[in-house]
Amino acid sequence: MSKGIRVSAIIASSVAIAVAMLYFRVRHEAMKESMSWSGPPVHHDLDKFTDDTLRVLMLRDPLVWEEHPRGTSGLEFELLQRFAKRRKMTLAVVPFDHPDSLLKALWQGRGDLGAAQFVQRKEWQGHFSISGSYMAVAPILANPRERPSNDPKFTATDTAYFSEASPFAVMRKKIGRQLNGTDLLQSEGTEDDLLIDLVLGKRRGIVLSDLRAKHEAVRFPTIEFREVSGPSQALCFVTRSSSPQLLKAVNEWLMDEDERVVIEHLARAYENSVPTAGPLHARRIKGARADSISPFDDHFRAHTSTGSWRWELLAAMAWKETRFDSTVSSHRGAMGIMQFMPRTAERLGLDSTSTMDDHIKAAVQYLDRLDMIWLRAVPDKEQRLKFVLASYNAGPGHIIDGQRLAEQLGLDPKVWEGNVEAAVLLLAKPRFFLRPEMKNGYCKGSQVFHYVHGVLTVYDQLCARPGGKTRRGAIATAEQRP
Repeated sequence: MSKGIRVSAIIASSVAIAVAMLYFRVRHEAMKESMSWSGPPVHHDLDKFTDDTLRVLMLRDPLVWEEHPRGTSGLEFELLQRFAKRRKMTLAVVPFDHPDSLLKALWQGRGDLGAAQFVQRKEWQGHFSISGSYMAVAPILANPRERPSNDPKFTATDTAYFSEASPFAVMRKKIGRQLNGTDLLQSEGTEDDLLIDLVLGKRRGIVLSDLRAKHEAVRFPTIEFREVSGPSQALCFVTRSSSPQLLKAVNEWLMDEDERVVIEHLARAYENSVPTAGPLHARRIKGARADSISPFDDHFRAHTSTGSWRWELLAAMAWKETRFDSTVSSHRGAMGIMQFMPRTAERLGLDSTSTMDDHIKAAVQYLDRLDMIWLRAVPDKEQRLKFVLASYNAGPGHIIDGQRLAEQLGLDPKVWEGNVEAAVLLLAKPRFFLRPEMKNGYCKGSQVFHYVHGVLTVYDQLCARPGGKTRRGAIATAEQRP
């Protein structure tokens, strides 16, 4: 190597080292700034509470504090409501979007108590004090459920993310060893942010608490949850270190035996059973033969003989809705073999005197109307069928909201699976359905998902039975019509 080349290499190496040192110095200072709390602590303890108001800084989160049209919810909100009542105080909530900004505000005296599913952290020593625990949570690995399409978007990877604000951020190495080769990376978002990214397909693996998994699993059927071997973490509240009286009062409340019973009951109210992990599946019709599916086959055929819909689609819808029982009524008032809601039934000319045949005829008319609604917006027939079925189940307004939300989130508004489907699932969360552009409010997206997936599963089964025609869409060609 010539002298000039060696000098150039040394210079390049020195520059690279200098750049790296500068990067890590800047990053260290940024981290130091985000974790430091300058200035003397604010002294505002229980003896200084002159207005009988407990100011609590709370994270906007379904398990902490969340506003919706029916009121306010959140496990930590409900717990601290009880504490405030015990102290004969009024609870005043100051909401925040991230725990870091919440802690900074707490140090500055903008509140007295912090709630964001906190756990003990070494860097808080001398600044903040941790209360006793109100419950413990364990780590869970969440991934997309596999689908028959084998789309990579719906498969797990060897990378998983956890929130820097997660109860398990302090256990990264321990959890990483339990994930059998999965790289565990930190993210600045909250656990709720990561879960939303997972639903949207932006991430394909996250670590979150079992409490959040139990709270959200029913809402997001496209996600599977698996236990991770590892120690539990104790969830606590946070006070400034200069508020020992408040800390003592909180701890005495948490140790009260009667309160412990209530706390356990409140926690269970935020939990649901977690479905078994594994690929997506749906129930199928047992005993469907080539010549007979239901007692109503002739009616399904009669009302599709001159139209564009295949009779197997009507049969699949009727089976999914009522298992071919025309006397069934839902808890929301839907009735008849095709389960029309009262207002929809009235618009279609149905009443208490209408026959089962009238209901099937009305279902075809309604499908035609919904198909016209989506004709321009979703030109692909196969995709449009999914939008039509979703609209049949939830009403077109909610699905239009879902399409609008999908576009806002950078998804394809003309594709159902993994796109508008994901947006409709998110319409069950206030942070999405309360957006001003969403005109129809809350939507139970999981119900819509199961309906579309279930109908199409049965429809494919019926079309693939001996004597059936392999499905190429809901539109029947001349040779497929009865």
